[in-house]
Amino acid sequence: MKSAMMNTPGNIKILRQGSWVIYALATLYYLAFIIRTGFLVGDVTYFSLFDDAMIAMRYARNMAEGHGLVWNNGEYIEGYTNFLWTLWMAIIHLVPVAESKTSLLVALSGALILLANLNIVRKIVSEFTGNPLAILSSMALTAFNYGLIYWTLRGMEVGIITLFLNCAILLALQLQKKFARRKFMLLLLILGLMLLTRTDCLILFVAVGAWVSFMVPSNRRFTIVMLFAATLLFFMGGHTLFRLVYYHDPLPNTFYLKVSGTPVAERILRGLQVYFKWLVSFVIPVLIILLTGIIARPGKLLDARYLLLLSPFLMMSAYSVYVGGDAWEWMPYANRYLTITMPLLLVLSVIVLQNIVSALKPLRWLLFMTGMFCMLWYGYMMLLLPPAGNVISGFYPTVIWLWGSLRYPVGVLVFILVVIMAIFFVRTDHAKKVRIYAPGVMLTTLIVLFLCLEGLAYIHWCRYNALHVVDDRKMVKTGLNIQNLTTPSTSIAVVWGGAIPYFAHRYSVDLMGKMDRTIAKSHSRLKEFFPGHTKWNYGFSIYKYHPDLILQLFFKTPVDDRRIEAMGYDHVREDLFIRRGSYGKIRLPNAQSNPQKLYDLIIQK
Repeated sequence: MKSAMMNTPGNIKILRQGSWVIYALATLYYLAFIIRTGFLVGDVTYFSLFDDAMIAMRYARNMAEGHGLVWNNGEYIEGYTNFLWTLWMAIIHLVPVAESKTSLLVALSGALILLANLNIVRKIVSEFTGNPLAILSSMALTAFNYGLIYWTLRGMEVGIITLFLNCAILLALQLQKKFARRKFMLLLLILGLMLLTRTDCLILFVAVGAWVSFMVPSNRRFTIVMLFAATLLFFMGGHTLFRLVYYHDPLPNTFYLKVSGTPVAERILRGLQVYFKWLVSFVIPVLIILLTGIIARPGKLLDARYLLLLSPFLMMSAYSVYVGGDAWEWMPYANRYLTITMPLLLVLSVIVLQNIVSALKPLRWLLFMTGMFCMLWYGYMMLLLPPAGNVISGFYPTVIWLWGSLRYPVGVLVFILVVIMAIFFVRTDHAKKVRIYAPGVMLTTLIVLFLCLEGLAYIHWCRYNALHVVDDRKMVKTGLNIQNLTTPSTSIAVVWGGAIPYFAHRYSVDLMGKMDRTIAKSHSRLKEFFPGHTKWNYGFSIYKYHPDLILQLFFKTPVDDRRIEAMGYDHVREDLFIRRGSYGKIRLPNAQSNPQKLYDLIIQK
């Protein structure tokens, strides 16, 4: 009844117009984000994705060219973790565009995925309420969730998994109201495609499948559970069989690289540290809203649909802790595992917030708690945050870099927000005034939520561009230099396995083990766990493959330099080594007698 009252012609018009504004602003920002990742090499504009995405791009190009789903021709090792997304990249490589623009096409497809996701989020919120403010707020928070934008537009599979998950959630909500065989079969297909995109989406499959199985009538439950089990067997069993036949391993090589050889307790300890650091740094406003919602309407939160929105976040949080977090936890936004579930968490926050603003005491308590959070957060940043350069701070380096020049403007903003909340606190002292001031309270709280979650990330993007864009640009130029300066038979050894091998078109040796079974299944070399970056063995890799050029080394020591030289290499400068018998493969006269020029021509700084 309440939802029907919201569906007035005026509200429908506001919702339609507001949705188009959000779509338009999001599209403009996505295009701006993508354009800023481009750069000139000579007269040609190149685009590159996140380096891990460029690894998948090399697999995709080899497949499109008929060499198979491999990184090096003839070497069947699964060094990617996003099967369906890699197949999509292979299709993109069939489009007749220059190699400089293939990454652009992937990023543009990511933008379309983000826009499609907004429509699904709108429908999810509409299952709970017809309030235009709640629907538009959820869409806006999702549209400009920086972590989701970053990972998607930089070529990772995060966007498509998020879209699959949200579609599954929407179908689950609709099935709860009225079971329809067609929608259920569509749900099974979407969950299966999600499994094909990333195997660890099994956790999300279980979360959605268990909820649907529990919510359907008991006379259907056995059949539903069996169909979920059959879907799991078909998609995951089929993919595992493919892996065994094609790659001779039941799991991706990166699984062994990141998980094996490290004690479980060590992984979990690191996972807990980075998880709670992120939670305390950015997500406390969400927790305040949820806590106030429990106080406002405890019975409302017993709605099983709320559990459906929350369970993916809880399960991916547990998974992130179990695997030790991600390798890029220093970024000021959620890691790839948590980002997938952020839209649902934001939707839940908006819905709970709407429940709060209709109750007097919890509304005033929310204002008090949010205002206190603003002041305490600012005091924490001013008094406890170590100065820039303090690598033992346990805080995000990006936050530390920005804080030096932002602390006073942020202080003014916090003061303004606290004053506004104090005014609202005074004005909502009578129940009859709640309806008048509720939209203002809701918007102010959402602004605080957005600034805490996204503020530093957007400031960093405005000032410095997206993280790693400058590094990726260097890798692209180095790869192009290798292609121009060496013969096709030249082999190279790298640490960054994406852009350099992709643009170099040369046989490549991955020194960090993503594309090397022996390294991936060995023991960690570092005392502290760092996902995907703790295993290497230069003696093994260089002795086995004899690369002509070694371009990068990880945690190199003088001992490593001497051992590599003893294996027949000249140390040109820094991490660049050239095998003594390989100078004939370099298209530079007197390359051996002019190491400085050779270094400057190959390595981009």
